[in-house]
Amino acid sequence: MLAQTAPSDQVPRVDHFRPIEKYYRRRGDGHKNSKQRRRERHQNTDGGVDYSDVIDVHCLERNTEAQRIRIRRVPLSPHATSIPGAILSPKHAEMFEIDGLPGLCILINAMPRSTQVEWAFRAVREYSQNPFTNVSNLTKERDATKNMWKHAWKEPCEASWKAFHALRWANVGRHYDWTEREYLDTPDMPPLPLELEQLVHEVFEMTGMLATCKAAESGIVNFYPAGTMMGGHLDNAEDDMVNPIVSLSLGTQCIYLQGGLTRETPPTPLWLYSGIAIITSMMLDSTAQL
Repeated sequence: MLAQTAPSDQVPRVDHFRPIEKYYRRRGDGHKNSKQRRRERHQNTDGGVDYSDVIDVHCLERNTEAQRIRIRRVPLSPHATSIPGAILSPKHAEMFEIDGLPGLCILINAMPRSTQVEWAFRAVREYSQNPFTNVSNLTKERDATKNMWKHAWKEPCEASWKAFHALRWANVGRHYDWTEREYLDTPDMPPLPLELEQLVHEVFEMTGMLATCKAAESGIVNFYPAGTMMGGHLDNAEDDMVNPIVSLSLGTQCIYLQGGLTRETPPTPLWLYSGIAIITSMMLDSTAQL
């Protein structure tokens, strides 16, 4: 996005988002240049990052007193019950809200560990390729991803693995055009996989949002190799902003930055662990994940 020059009678806008985004970004060793590696060896540090300002709803004792005051536990829906074949379980699930972040809900301990592993493998094995994937950051030709995971997993070829490693996102369900920031209606569009519809349905049911929310139509699977991140962006391309956006994090822990309507608002950093679901409603429009 190009910044516009502010008129002389207006105070220039200050980007409070980007400095915090850069501060928490830690590049994996494979993504560092030689100068960065030498400097860290000389300083014997990991970059000097202080994580004390990152809110952790998984372990409230790790938070400062000021952070604990902001964290509110929210009761789950009384209709949330364990049923055979369900993806989520309310047995150990908890939901939290953060003061100052209206419209943001954090659901933890709802997805069993074995289910997390199953879904992580499903993401790389199935959703990364045709017919589940409509388009990806690598190609707009759906047939081009038909055997991507198979080639990366079975062929002793570095080129095949590098091609898969370059995958950053993949569409499932209704197409999303990142350039135009709009959803597309394609005649032969594959439907959203039923298990993803069920996952969103169970999240809404567990959190008491089912009565007011529509069924999911589209999803984006983001892939984060070590040292990579998603930049700050606005989730405002939906046809309506009534339905919350459900995001499921799988794999290693990461830092999620929840911002405001503009980059002038300093973001709140949150720890995300595998299995955490983030639900954002129309009251919050700016998100970033590292």
